Amino acid sequence: MDNLTLFKQFAPKAPKKFQEGNNAVIYTRVSSSDQEDNTSLVSQKKHCDLYAQRRNLNVVGYFGGTYESAKTDDRKEFNQLLKFVKRSKNINYIIVYSYERFSRSGINGASIAEELLKKYGVITLAITQELDPTTPSGSFQQKIFFLFGQMDNELRRDKTVTGMKELLLKGYWVWAVPRGYEDLNKGKATQ
Repeated sequence: MDNLTLFKQFAPKAPKKFQEGNNAVIYTRVSSSDQEDNTSLVSQKKHCDLYAQRRNLNVVGYFGGTYESAKTDDRKEFNQLLKFVKRSKNINYIIVYSYERFSRSGINGASIAEELLKKYGVITLAITQELDPTTPSGSFQQKIFFLFGQMDNELRRDKTVTGMKELLLKGYWVWAVPRGYEDLNKGKATQ
């Protein structure tokens, strides 16, 4: 029993060590098509590029650049980003403007970022919330930012639902007019 090599196959695999490197991808996102026309996407990309230049990072790809709600992580551009990063062997960083641009799904977004770090050695960085997710305190702070994004979504939903209920109680029709009808009282309460 002096030979422990037989037991090594049962030992848990160590997380992938972070490889020193300077290759990064940038992910930008807005929540709705209304925001797509303003400078938010352009601004996010510009600031992420500047951040990469300051840190001497080589940007090898851009993802996002469109509107996708981050309430869930089942997003086309987001999944393309994840697939690219997981298949590439030389990506070290994902750069986002803020962690809510990466995900607003709370612990699920945190799990994705943690898996990228531990399994693939890829660090997710937010330029407006600088921290080091490779340290215990940085990892904890990153998870809190993901949870705040989820909480913000839930608070907005509650406010919206409350406002819609109040308008309905006042007699307003808050949705589109049903097909075949005309809205003769736009903006006026019906009695």
